[in-house]
Amino acid sequence: MTDPSRAFIRALAGVWGPDYWVTWHPSSRRSLGTVGPARYPGIVPVDTLPDSAVEPPEVTPADRSTLTWNTEGAVRVTFQGTAEAADPAGALADVRAGAVVEFTRKNALLVVYRGLTETRLADQPRLARELVRRYWAGDWDPDWCVVSHLVTARSGTVLMAADKGATVELGVSGSAAAGPVSLADLATQVRATRSAALQCELVGERLTPFYRVLRLRRRFLRGVEAEYGARGLRTPAGRPAEVPPGLLHEVESAPEAALEHPAQPAPPPDEEAGAG
Repeated sequence: MTDPSRAFIRALAGVWGPDYWVTWHPSSRRSLGTVGPARYPGIVPVDTLPDSAVEPPEVTPADRSTLTWNTEGAVRVTFQGTAEAADPAGALADVRAGAVVEFTRKNALLVVYRGLTETRLADQPRLARELVRRYWAGDWDPDWCVVSHLVTARSGTVLMAADKGATVELGVSGSAAAGPVSLADLATQVRATRSAALQCELVGERLTPFYRVLRLRRRFLRGVEAEYGARGLRTPAGRPAEVPPGLLHEVESAPEAALEHPAQPAPPPDEEAGAG
């Protein structure tokens, strides 16, 4: 079976906004301040910035508290308790039991997230200063990134077809079953009661579907090495190393000159070519 991560990430890339990475597997969780190299399909954790190195995260109101996304023309949702069917963009009222989701295409996807919030590392001048200091002391690899923005969903449902004809029946329970059922209700208080031919089936809580990372800008590092020399930058870990005050002032005044949001790593060419 083809690795579904490529189709999943390709489908959701850009849904939350520019430069946001898509978490794969959707059940895995990310954390603010996580540090590591960028390797497909995301960041490989090797460390975490201590709280003393960055300002406490700032909670940013989400543009939308609920997110629904589906593969256009390939997902059909029938709410149980009525003979009607609905395109995933719509909703039906006065339905109580749940829904049946049918997929008409391989890799077709239905995603519903509810209770979305976003947090971020608020003080970028401080973050830039911290990363430059670590790089100068030899404690920061140029390929490392840090998770700077994190989108969290209180609950979510992610369904992905392994083949045409995949189906899943979702039962709604609790308060969601007592009132009207919309597509958003499929992200909370649900359970899969029957399914067939799915390659991703997730009904979960406290998910982190999207995140953004920062790293030291390559052009900035080349400029630093040209001015100060590379040898001085690779001081052994633990050995005192003083960063020139002018350099610290530069990154504090314009952190965007030192930091960049890299694109999510692409799959290896040989795997991508064989994905079909």
